[in-house]
Amino acid sequence: MKNKLLPVFIIASFLSLAFFSCTKKSEKITGDYGKRYFPLTKGHSITYEVDSTLWDNVFDVRTIHRYQMMWTVVDTFRDETNRISYRIQTYIRTQDTATWNAHRTILVTPTESTLEYVEAGLRFIKLTFPVQNGNTWKGNSLIHADLDADYKYFYNWDYYYSNFDQPYNTGAAYFDNTVTVNAINDTTGNPEVNPDRYAEKTFAKEVYGHDVGMVYREIVRWTYDPSLPGTPFRSGYSVVMRAINHN
Repeated sequence: MKNKLLPVFIIASFLSLAFFSCTKKSEKITGDYGKRYFPLTKGHSITYEVDSTLWDNVFDVRTIHRYQMMWTVVDTFRDETNRISYRIQTYIRTQDTATWNAHRTILVTPTESTLEYVEAGLRFIKLTFPVQNGNTWKGNSLIHADLDADYKYFYNWDYYYSNFDQPYNTGAAYFDNTVTVNAINDTTGNPEVNPDRYAEKTFAKEVYGHDVGMVYREIVRWTYDPSLPGTPFRSGYSVVMRAINHN
C-alpha cells in the first residue's frame, strides 16, 4: 500500500540575562515558557525553500521537486471546544519570480502546556511548554495511527528538545536563538548494501527560531520491500524546508 504523501512538522523559548548574568543556559525559562518560538501575530510570514523527493515503486522512478513556500498567519477563530486558534495560509510557487498560489490551510491552537498543529487532517502536538533540553512528549498521540495503515508509521513517536537557545544555519539563513525538536530517527536495513532484504527509514526533526517560528523541517519516510512483484524499488517521500526570510 502506498503511503499518503504528507509534507509534514512547530515552537519554544529563551530567557534574557538581564537580571542574572551568571544564570546557566540550562536554567533559563522565560515567562512565556517558550511560546515565542512560534509567534502567532496576524500577518507574520515565513518563506521557505523546499526540496521534495518522491519514490514511486510502481514506475520505479524518483522525482525531485524544488519550489518555494510561504506561511502567513491570516486569522483567528474558536475551535470546536471554544479555544482560541489561528489559521495559517500556505502558498507555493516554482521560483522567486512566479506568482504565489494558495496551497493549504494549517490550524494552530496554543494551550498553557502544548501547541497543537493540524495539517492535512492530522493533529500533532508540535511543542510542549516550558521549553527545556531533554523534555519529551508523544507528539503524534492525537493521530489515530492504529486505525489507518497509511499512517501507522506515525505511531508512538517520542519527541524531545535539544540545542535550546543555540544558533542554527539552515544553509539559506542564520538564526542566533533556536531550539530543535527531534521527533524520530529510525532506520532498518539498507537497499544499497543488502538489496534482497526489507528496509525502511523514518526520520523527522524541526528547528524553531525565537520570534520567528519554524526555520527548518526535515521528514523522510520510505520503505523498500523486495518481496513485492517487479523490480525492488523504494516507496515514499522526503521533504526539506529551509527558511530564507520572514517579517
